[in-house]
Parts: sequence; structure tokens; C-alpha cells
Amino acid sequence: MKLVLIILTSFITLEGTLYSQDEIEITQKQWEMQRDSFAVKAIIMLAKIDTINIEIDSLKKYLEYSENLDCEAELYKIVGATKEQVYDYRNKFEVTEKKINDKTGTPGDAHSLYFNEVSSSKIRCLPEFSDRFLSMKKNIESWESKQIIVIVTQIEKTYTVVEGDYLRKIAEEKYGDPDLWTLIWEANKESIYNADEFLKPYKKKILNPDIIYPGQILNIPSKP
Repeated sequence: MKLVLIILTSFITLEGTLYSQDEIEITQKQWEMQRDSFAVKAIIMLAKIDTINIEIDSLKKYLEYSENLDCEAELYKIVGATKEQVYDYRNKFEVTEKKINDKTGTPGDAHSLYFNEVSSSKIRCLPEFSDRFLSMKKNIESWESKQIIVIVTQIEKTYTVVEGDYLRKIAEEKYGDPDLWTLIWEANKESIYNADEFLKPYKKKILNPDIIYPGQILNIPSKP
């Protein structure tokens, strides 16, 4: 027995097969096989629809959770802080940041108000502070290194005058060049320190580069 199957509506299956209106001559067995094939495809399609609906419900719940989530509070929990503690930290952070950026006072001042405290708190890991803290740390380290350089360069070597000394002799000893005695003269002609506090006042400075006295402590500047 043969049947004429007319598919009235064009459609595309989930597998992408295109069916269009057509007139096909098939046997009863072929028709049943075709019917069963469509039934299987329909079941698969319904299963996929159910899966999609489940995913849609899951996304709706996630969206609802995200909209109601207090992200700020969750971050505070991670670092173990309350909003009040973060507020207090923020004030100290900004004071320290300004002090370091403006180089107000000394690095020691910045450490006490409040860099040490800011550094030891986990709150610095919050997005609000993390990048700014790294920048602040770099700035204070640079500031400290420059302070050390200044202190080192400000420290001048000294020499205590003994019997028989004169500036050319000391320059020869310190610089390897007696003609550099003028460096010592310029560094000490206004004021010098005396190891013997009983020396007469006029001996507290070099009035004459040819005359120096035992006990005088001369500043020896660096060789140019």
C-alpha cells in the first residue's frame, strides 16, 4: 500500500534539516518510520526546552541575588573590617598619603602618622586603597632614600690639630695635594670647634690661614 504524504508547513528541525511543502509518495512502513522519527525529534526538542527553562530560572535567581547583594559589605567581611573601621582607616590613609606626596615633615613623621598603621591593616587590600597604597609605599621609600643621601653628604670629616700642623700639611695628608689647603680654610675661617673649651675666644676661628692651634677641630670637606 502506498500513501501520499503532503507536508503543509515548512519548518527546520533542531538538527538544521529544512523541510518544505512537498508531495511525497511513500509506503505505509516508510510513513510509520517517518512518524516515529518526528516523534523522537519532538521528544528531544521538548527535553532541550526543559533544559533551557531550567537555565533561565537559574539565571533569574542569580540576577535577583546580584541585584540585592551588598558588594561593599562582602568585601569588608573578607578583610575582617566593619564600615566604621574602614571609615577611620580612610581618614588616616588620606592624611598619610598627603603627608608623603607633599613631603611634609620627615619620613619618620609619616611612619608615625599613620603609614605604619596603614601598612599593617588588611583594609589596604580593598580596591579603593590597593593601588594607592603601592604608590604611597614607593613614594615614601624614595623619600627616605633621598633623606639618607642628604644626611650622608652633610656629614663632613673632621681633623683635630696637633702640634706642628699647618693647612698645607693637612691638605697634603687629606687630599694628596698641599695646594688644596684653601678648601680647609674656606670651610673653617668663620667658625670651628675647639676640643679645649678654655682656649681664648679668638682661637675659635681661623683668623690667619698660616696660624692654627692644637685642639682645634677642623671640618675637612670632600675633595672636588
